[in-house]
Amino acid sequence: MANRKRKILWISGGVVLAVIVLIIAVLLFGVKALKPQIEAAASKSLGMDVRIRGGVSVSLFPVFGASLADITATKGGADVASMASLRIGLKFLPLVRGRAEITRLELVKPVISIVRQKNGKLNIETQGGQSSGNPLTVKKLSISQGSLRFTDLQSGGKIELEGVDITAADIFAGGTSPGDPIKALALTAEIQCRTIKAGTITLADAAMKVVGGKGIFDVSQARMRVFGGMGSATLHADFSGAEPHFRITCALSRLKIEELFQEPPNARNMEGPADFSADLTARGRSAVELKRSLSGQVSLNGENIKLNRIDLDGLISSLERSQNFNLVDVGGYFLAGPLGPALTRGYDFADLYKQSQGGKGIIAKLVSVWKVGNGVAEAVDVAMATKKQRLAMKGGLDFMNSRFENVVVAVLDQRGCSVYSQKIHGPFSRPAVDKISTMGSLARPLTNLLRSAKKLVAPGTCVVFYSGSVAAPQASKLP
Repeated sequence: MANRKRKILWISGGVVLAVIVLIIAVLLFGVKALKPQIEAAASKSLGMDVRIRGGVSVSLFPVFGASLADITATKGGADVASMASLRIGLKFLPLVRGRAEITRLELVKPVISIVRQKNGKLNIETQGGQSSGNPLTVKKLSISQGSLRFTDLQSGGKIELEGVDITAADIFAGGTSPGDPIKALALTAEIQCRTIKAGTITLADAAMKVVGGKGIFDVSQARMRVFGGMGSATLHADFSGAEPHFRITCALSRLKIEELFQEPPNARNMEGPADFSADLTARGRSAVELKRSLSGQVSLNGENIKLNRIDLDGLISSLERSQNFNLVDVGGYFLAGPLGPALTRGYDFADLYKQSQGGKGIIAKLVSVWKVGNGVAEAVDVAMATKKQRLAMKGGLDFMNSRFENVVVAVLDQRGCSVYSQKIHGPFSRPAVDKISTMGSLARPLTNLLRSAKKLVAPGTCVVFYSGSVAAPQASKLP
């Protein structure tokens, strides 16, 4: 009992002494005298050069705290963070024990720049794999009008978040995981973000809930606007092991397909609503590693998509007169669905438009389902139907090596057998496109082949090319 009383008296004495020292420092030297001490302590804790360019104010009662303005943090001469103002409230007792317990933390207009160097290190990591300081706890955190910029020098990728508002509670950081700060972070947070830009994709009005600790984080109740539609998503991120791994699921409803294909408003070749879904896993620390390990499924489904400058039915009918038109132009641009934009950036599909300037049409139904594994997307159910014709695609898209893997686009008859087909293989940027094949032969003129094909296609004599979910149009003119 006596020891316990002595301990209480010792702690109380320490608290009182700390208060007295702080009061004396403020009264004798003013608040400005504390600025160098705060800068030095913050610089040591973060492993950065922290400077307070604005004013500093301290409140003693009823809550001990401080307000700082115009703060910057640099590392190696490069900007890492800045903020317009910071308000902080602290508990005395944990300070006496050598631990900072923050009752509240308010950040206004913070700008954080995270860079993954070419050697894989983050600019926020501490040197030598040492812990960045004593454990830190924050009861309540609020961030308003924040910005976050992540640049990956290994891959050239960049992610930018603007208009970030965060409300978080029960945050714990530091003290257990050297080198990698995310493994020593625990929190529960609600996040809103005005815009998120990742490459050529922009998300707007995003909101989500984040819960995590010990390197494992779950994002739920995520919603956002993207490609003109509304989306929902979940994310499971595990940083606890030697290699981070992720799983993301998302569903986008009523997106605008013209925005998915990133067509400018004054040159839109197609318009209409579509639904997108994905369930993907990946692992790795860089964009290259993530792409290599990507696995799962993605799909796009649309109906009644207007074609403003392309008459597909007319183009396919013209195959009886000419072989100048490439079927792969249709397959690459339309059938690849959610993967189409990646292809159209590399391969020139201009022939499709040269053959159909001024034409109009409609895609009654479009289905594009792909299985992804080890960076390669394999067609599972990829087809579309116009008013008169039906087309399908088989093969794979190797995004690790940017190559077509034995991709075949075919025009189908009522049974799903190929009437004409065409293969494409090789690099996305300069692929090899074979001649159009009818019934497997390339030896005779196309017009003669078409006549022979119509005679050969009899019940039970063809090999079905496609048997997926897109039905043949009733108005089909094919056999």
